[in-house]
Amino acid sequence: MHDFFHWLFGERGQVVVAGALGGVVRWMTLRESWVDGLISVVVGAICATYLGPLVRPILAPVLGGLLIPEASQASFSGFMIGIGGTTISGFVIDIWKARRRALGQTGAKTDGKEGDR
Repeated sequence: MHDFFHWLFGERGQVVVAGALGGVVRWMTLRESWVDGLISVVVGAICATYLGPLVRPILAPVLGGLLIPEASQASFSGFMIGIGGTTISGFVIDIWKARRRALGQTGAKTDGKEGDR
C-alpha cells in the first residue's frame, strides 16, 4: 500500500489524477449521465497517462513563460488531456476507421468478413 501512495503522490500519479479530474470537469460541464461521466473520468486518466507527454511540449512555450515548475506543467498537461481525452481518442479512432475504409475501397485484401471497416 505504501508503494501505491508513493506512486499516487509522485509526478506520474499526479498526471493520472489530473487527467481523471479533467474527465470530471468535462462530465460536470456537459452534464452527462453517470455512465458517460465515468467513461470520461477513465478515458481522461488513460489519455493523460499516454498522451500527456505529447501535449506537454506543445504547452511548454506558454507554461514555461509563466515560470511554473516542471511537475505542475506535467499535471496541467494531464488535466487538459483529461478534459479533451474522449474527443481526442474519438478523433483518432475516426481517422483510423476512415483509413481502413479507404484501403478497403482501393482493393486492399480483406478477410471476406463484413463489419466495421
